[in-house]
Amino acid sequence: MLFRSFLVFGLLFAGRLLGSGLDPQCCHGVPRSRSDEIPRNHIAGMCDEYMTGYVQSLIDAHYFEFQVRVIVHDGIVYVFNLPNNALIGQSILCFIYDIPCVEGVEQVCDAPEDFLCSLRQADPDAACYMESSKVYELLCAPPNRCRISAIWFPQNTLLFQPLIADPRQVMNAASLRFNDNVVGKYVGAPSFGDDFIVIRLKDILWWRGDMDLGVEAGIFAVFDLDHPEACLVNTDFFIAALVTYAYEKWSYRFRFWHLSSHIGDEFLLSNPEFDRRNLSDEGADFFASYQLGKGVRLYAGIGYIWDRDDEFPEEPLYLEWGTEVRAFGARDCFNRLYVQPFLAMHFRVWEEHDYDIDQTYALGVEWSKIQGVGRKFRIYLEYHDGYSKEGQFVRERSNYFAIKVNFGF
Repeated sequence: MLFRSFLVFGLLFAGRLLGSGLDPQCCHGVPRSRSDEIPRNHIAGMCDEYMTGYVQSLIDAHYFEFQVRVIVHDGIVYVFNLPNNALIGQSILCFIYDIPCVEGVEQVCDAPEDFLCSLRQADPDAACYMESSKVYELLCAPPNRCRISAIWFPQNTLLFQPLIADPRQVMNAASLRFNDNVVGKYVGAPSFGDDFIVIRLKDILWWRGDMDLGVEAGIFAVFDLDHPEACLVNTDFFIAALVTYAYEKWSYRFRFWHLSSHIGDEFLLSNPEFDRRNLSDEGADFFASYQLGKGVRLYAGIGYIWDRDDEFPEEPLYLEWGTEVRAFGARDCFNRLYVQPFLAMHFRVWEEHDYDIDQTYALGVEWSKIQGVGRKFRIYLEYHDGYSKEGQFVRERSNYFAIKVNFGF
C-alpha cells in the first residue's frame, strides 16, 4: 500500500513538472530557449568558424580532460573523440544540444578519413568545408605527445554511479524514519561520506575505458527521537579501497572494505542489560552496472566477509542487485537545472539471514546542473522491508518508511 502511494506521488509530481513550462530533455530536439538571451542579428551573423571556436571553448571549459573536438557546419555540430563511456558521452552531447544556435549534433565514431568519405556522398558541401578545416587537419595529425593519460583528483563525476536505493550507500544524507520496529517510532538517520578519487586513468585495458583509484569512506548513525535521554543508538564507520572501471554502457566497482560498529553511550546507560558485542568486519565485493537505454540502469554484485571479530561472528557470503528507472525528465533553462524523477529498487540476500530477501524502494526527484553527471540534490520517499543495517541489530527484522534527502553524485 505504501509503495502504491509512492508511485502515485511520483507520477503526480512528474506531471506537475511537465505542466509547469519546463522544456523536455535535450534529446527531443526542441528549440533552445537559451538562444533568447542572444540578439537575433548576432545569431544570424555567426559563421561556421566562429561557432566551431565558440562550441569548442565551452566544451574545453567543462570537459577539457576528455579532449573532445568539434566542427560546426550549418548549425550541425560534428563531435569527434567522444569518451568511451556512455554516461559521460551522453552528458557531453546533451551539453552541446543546450548551446544556443545548435540545430543538431552528430557523433562521429569512425576515423576522420572514413567519416569524410561517407560524408562526401551525403553532403558534399559539408565534406568540402570539413576537409579544409584546421580542426580536421589536427584530427588527422599524429597523436600529441602531451595527450592526457591520467587525471589527478577528477571532480566532474564518478565512473560507477551510487546505488540510490542501497541503505548503506556512502553519501551525504539525512532521513526521518517512521515506525522502525528496531530503533524506534521516530528515527533520525544521518550519514556523511563520499568517494575520494585520487587518480583517473584514461583509455586503458582492452576496452579503452577509464579507471578510477581512490577511497570510499562514510559514517552512518541512528537516533531514537522518542527518547532524548538515549538518543544515539548506533554509529557505523565504513572505509574502503576503491577501484572502478567504465566503458560504453558498462561500469564496475571493486572494493576492499572495513566496517566497525559502536553502540551509543546514551543507549547503553539507559539499557544496562544490553549485551554489547564488538562488531568489526573486513570484506570485499564486486559490482557490475549496465545502462539499458537512457532511462534504465541494472546492477548486481557479490561480496564476501573474509574477516570478522569473534565476539560477533557472521556468515560471509552476500548478493545484491537492483535497478534505477529515470523518466519524465525536464529542464529549467532559467536556473540551468535538470530535474529528473526516479524510481530505484535494491535487493539483498545474505548467508547470515539464510538468504531471506532484504528489499528497499526509493521514489523521488533529483536536481543537477548537468544531465547524467555531476553532483545532484535528491529528495525521495524510502521504504525498507527486511533486516536492520545498524551494527549489532543486523539479525533483527526491520520495516520502516522514511523521507530522505541527499547531496552527492
